[in-house]
Amino acid sequence: MDQVERTPIYKVENGVAWITMNRPETLNAFTPELIHEMMDCFDKAEADDAVKAIVLTGEGRGFTSGGNLMELAEMNKDRLRAIYDVDSTADMVYRLYSIKKPVIGAVNGPAFGAGIPTAMACDIIIASENAQFGYSFTGLGFCPDSGATWFLAQRVGYNKAAEILFSAKTLKADELLELGLVNAVVPHDALLPTVKKTAERIAAGPSVALMLQKRVLRNAVSSTFEQNKDFEAIAQIFASQTDDCAEGLKSALERRRPQFSGK
Repeated sequence: MDQVERTPIYKVENGVAWITMNRPETLNAFTPELIHEMMDCFDKAEADDAVKAIVLTGEGRGFTSGGNLMELAEMNKDRLRAIYDVDSTADMVYRLYSIKKPVIGAVNGPAFGAGIPTAMACDIIIASENAQFGYSFTGLGFCPDSGATWFLAQRVGYNKAAEILFSAKTLKADELLELGLVNAVVPHDALLPTVKKTAERIAAGPSVALMLQKRVLRNAVSSTFEQNKDFEAIAQIFASQTDDCAEGLKSALERRRPQFSGK
């Protein structure tokens, strides 16, 4: 591990796990070590019953540049290295996408290459006015990977995705919002306070119901109405038997705010 290698910053506050990619001198470029440590953070946050929501962000002026250019150059010379790097990054993005708990991406600046699907694997994406997504694959002679084509086509459709990818476009914050690639754009200094407020509001909610909602929404993207209504019914029956549901109903009748326990 080189001297500038830093582990992600991991902390838990008020039911929210904050995971911060921490290689600001390289715009938080991915390395094998960083990818491995991020996956450890994802596992840790998902296994901790005290964690009800997760935030992913980057240290410094950007979210992540994705692959390091020096390491990408090695891929051009070594097919086995290319296979390893692509597979490990894709595995990390999929691990993030598969987390059962709500995940918020706080995009504090530029994201390039595989950094874009890393952001888009989050359930809610709140971006700084400094954010941008740089689809630089074509300019480097690469094909998009790690879910970049899937996320983009899901959000904007085939034709718009083709335009963005083939022409190696860099989308600024206002374009990201217009295309529906992020949920909100806020002034840079307001990003983390906004994300904190959103994450803590979600963390205070009924965590079992929220995990079920996430599964039902994911299922809805790739299923018919008939298939999804049955999946919704199963999830609803399960949710209706939780302590949080009982508390939600009781608090509504008593006209007070619910105090959910996560059970």
